[in-house]
Amino acid sequence: MSESHRLMRDPEPGQPGYPGNPGFPGFPDYTRYSGATQFEGHSFESDRPSQSEKDSTRNGTIAPDSTQELDWDGEKDPENPMNWSMWKKVVHTAIPAIYTFGLTTGISTLVAGLPGIMQQFGETSRNVALLPITLYTIGFVFGPCIAAPISDLHGRLAVYKVNIIILIICNAIAVASDNFAALVIFRFFASLGGSGVMAVGAGTMSDLWPPSQVSRVGVAYLLAPFLGPSMGPLIGSYAIEQYGDWKWGIWVVLCILTPVAIAIFFSSETSKKQILAARAKRLGKHPKSQGIVTEMQKIGKAMLKPWHMCIFEPVSLVLGLYTGFSFAMIFSFFGSYTYVYSTVYQFDARQIGLCYIGLIIGILLGLVTFAVFDATIYQKQVARTGDRVAPEHRLYAALVGSILVPIGLFWYAWAPDASVHWIAPVMAGVPFAWGTMASFLSCLAYLASAFKPADLSSAVAANGIFRFALGAAFPNFVFQMYQEMGINWAGSVFAFISLAFIPVPWLFFWKGKMLRQKSRYNMTMQSCLVPCDEPHHQNLIHSEEPRLPKIDQGQIPLYVCSRQGMHQLTIPC
Repeated sequence: MSESHRLMRDPEPGQPGYPGNPGFPGFPDYTRYSGATQFEGHSFESDRPSQSEKDSTRNGTIAPDSTQELDWDGEKDPENPMNWSMWKKVVHTAIPAIYTFGLTTGISTLVAGLPGIMQQFGETSRNVALLPITLYTIGFVFGPCIAAPISDLHGRLAVYKVNIIILIICNAIAVASDNFAALVIFRFFASLGGSGVMAVGAGTMSDLWPPSQVSRVGVAYLLAPFLGPSMGPLIGSYAIEQYGDWKWGIWVVLCILTPVAIAIFFSSETSKKQILAARAKRLGKHPKSQGIVTEMQKIGKAMLKPWHMCIFEPVSLVLGLYTGFSFAMIFSFFGSYTYVYSTVYQFDARQIGLCYIGLIIGILLGLVTFAVFDATIYQKQVARTGDRVAPEHRLYAALVGSILVPIGLFWYAWAPDASVHWIAPVMAGVPFAWGTMASFLSCLAYLASAFKPADLSSAVAANGIFRFALGAAFPNFVFQMYQEMGINWAGSVFAFISLAFIPVPWLFFWKGKMLRQKSRYNMTMQSCLVPCDEPHHQNLIHSEEPRLPKIDQGQIPLYVCSRQGMHQLTIPC
């Protein structure tokens, strides 16, 4: 089919665009983990209540679905977060955004403090000194998987409160410790216990804003996971040099998070399920309750599901590696920037931190690129077809991004030289981060459109596992690569790897339906049809599985739209 062909799909319940389901492109509610998913004879979760669920009506937790008998008291129900005052909605939007920014900034604020850590604890190995950063990053692999199902039972606010307490206390213990092992251990527990916001923040956005506004408001939350690690070296280097102590690489994070913690304890619950459950209690109703054992089983299955998808789900595996590589390259710059700019240009820590400005500019451009493609192509097709557009139409920004990433990496590999101005390698970060951000948002939006609600949160969580696992690994060998191979060829290795990833979004764009058919999970299975704008042709366009007349071998089918209908012609070949 030609490029003018439109890919159509039926919207699924729970996905953006389906009536009554809020959500913004690319960021589903991680806490929607319920639903049945069968594979190899095993069910991660059953929609049918077990006998234990039926029998356990006491000493349990109120089941989120038990509030279905209650709903908002009309469109203007004051308890509905969408009806809160603008000021209250803005505050509750800023909380997860600033929280996520401070949380992810903590990954890289210690980069400038590595020499001080090595000196204080007598560590001669750079990799050992990196452990407070490495283990902090690994915490992001597990934390969201734990928090997501728990928030579905106890609400988003409970996750925020518990997470911020763990994050602040563990970071405070780590920075006050004079023992290197304690520093490493408590940094790990800080991110493990504090990264639940990565799982529930998007859901908060969807709770507060209607579908027509949530995609624009969600920009702050979209930027945080990328701006945090990119701005961390800049913020950390200035704080550490100002006060002359590597511990300010952690103190500065606590300074960001403390006001957030205060705001959280004065904030309100936004989850509809939990608000209605509280209303049911006030009204003296006794919703169905589920046993503690049953709930623990559900939580355990929900935690394992993303890991299964990392291994056995082709779509999650390929897109996870694709986005994970580019995301990990940002982390690799923690080592390569230090080596390149200190060796070639004799920069100090503060000057090296300023070099990350190129990445920040690229991230902002990537966000704009995704928004432009979404507004000019995807949303127009949604309006024309009644929101029946195939997931592959989410990938336009990724097609551009796949080209920009290797351009930026080759530029960065060969630009550094004493005879070349330092701005040249700094600006190489612009196309790289531009392509990385555009690709990430496109791929996340693709997952949101391709997977059905029962598996969507796990698919996105699986993508996060790849990103942070690779991000934790890369800084541990990059510095040594640049020392052994030299700046040009060490950088070129990563650039050549990025060339191998160029076909990934193009493959999904052209063969997406075939790849989705191979999935073990619930995915949309819509077909490609020829364009047809006549109103009386909508029955053809909206068909999930079009049934066209059989074509004999040796003939080419040609479909023609006219006011009398769609006609099939055959051309001998």
